[in-house]
Amino acid sequence: MKTLSEVAARLEGERRRLKLDYQTMAEKTGLTPLSVRSALQGRTAPRITTLMALADQLGLEVLLLPKVVAAGLEAQSAEAPAPALSRVDRIVADTSLRAMPGSKT
Repeated sequence: MKTLSEVAARLEGERRRLKLDYQTMAEKTGLTPLSVRSALQGRTAPRITTLMALADQLGLEVLLLPKVVAAGLEAQSAEAPAPALSRVDRIVADTSLRAMPGSKT
């Protein structure tokens, strides 16, 4: 599971990459600049709706995955890079096959 500081660092990094200031983010999300800054610097645990609004403005998506899928993604990150969607598709397919009754995998 990602920690609050890891999520905040990812959001903050994307904000900097896009060269957006806290005021602009606040105006686009309907939050206060202090709320935006606190969430992106990991000082406070944002509500899920706040997290989703911030991620949306940064072109990101908040995604909940089954732990087995997330573990598979982490394990594969050490392998040769592949497009993320194809990795997810493969993990979901493998997981689905394993979960089928009578499967020998």
